[in-house]
Amino acid sequence: MTQRCFCTPLLPALFAALFGALFTTPPASAKDFLDKLARQAVGSAVQALANGVAQQPAQAAPAAARAPYVRAGAQPPRMRLEDGTVFYADYIADYWSRPDAVTRGSTPDLDAPGHIIPRPAKFGSSKKQPEYAALQRKLERVIDRVMEHPALAGVRGASLRWGADFGYDGGRQPLVAKLSLIAYPITLGDQDTTRFPDGTYHTPGEGPVLRITINDPEDIGTRQPSGNYRGMTVLRYGYMFVVPNTDRPLFIDADGMKAVNPRLLDPSRPRSDIQFMTVHVGAAGHTMSNLTHKRVDPVGNTGRLIGVLYNTDWRAILQEANALP
Repeated sequence: MTQRCFCTPLLPALFAALFGALFTTPPASAKDFLDKLARQAVGSAVQALANGVAQQPAQAAPAAARAPYVRAGAQPPRMRLEDGTVFYADYIADYWSRPDAVTRGSTPDLDAPGHIIPRPAKFGSSKKQPEYAALQRKLERVIDRVMEHPALAGVRGASLRWGADFGYDGGRQPLVAKLSLIAYPITLGDQDTTRFPDGTYHTPGEGPVLRITINDPEDIGTRQPSGNYRGMTVLRYGYMFVVPNTDRPLFIDADGMKAVNPRLLDPSRPRSDIQFMTVHVGAAGHTMSNLTHKRVDPVGNTGRLIGVLYNTDWRAILQEANALP
């Protein structure tokens, strides 16, 4: 369970260690296909828009109208886990927990409406077994619920694309799956930026990723637990949340450390059951330093995904999705 306590100044060496602890996943790269999608969807009229200079959206909300995300004056206590690990993204979690959180950006790029592909084009390679169809329905419910978050609904400053894949089968019990939501930052001045007929934008490139894995102990790897947050186990190196749907312990003791329970998965349950899932955000290496100094804008693409990570009832989503036939 998280708690607030006063932080003492950290030594430079400790800062260096902590800076590498969060968001170690490298920036996700994805082959852009939205320009092709626009051409196929509406023909040559859209091609002219896609190949031309992107038009400016409506005027951005004034910076003064937005709730400040960098707190002035003395530093307040930072959220900490049971092992003392600091939640450097606490101010973003606080921002997106407000019912009146301003979702408009303070610059034209941050305020540009983002193009959204609300579901994956396909779920990896074709799987004919009925248990795959059942798991896909559950994954689609997870996606739909995540997209209801105010940080993503009507997103600005970023375009969103989902990806999905079923893991290698090989008779594994249960099935394994992965979801990824990439938030591409919009740059209106980029000649490759596409403006779609509905007034939304997409700039190809790279962006932070919200990753969700299903029934995959390998995704936990050697990460060690730091504590709990809203009934979920929090792991180091990226603040990964483990969302349980089992009574089996997540870890066992091994040579003074914690190791993933080799009997974590129950082979007697249906293959399409979600027995546990992990959730974390992967972003560029400098993100930790910017978070520490509160320079990650909550309405930027990374800030929005972090807001989703911290302010989503993942346990409720898992239970709802897994109840589907």
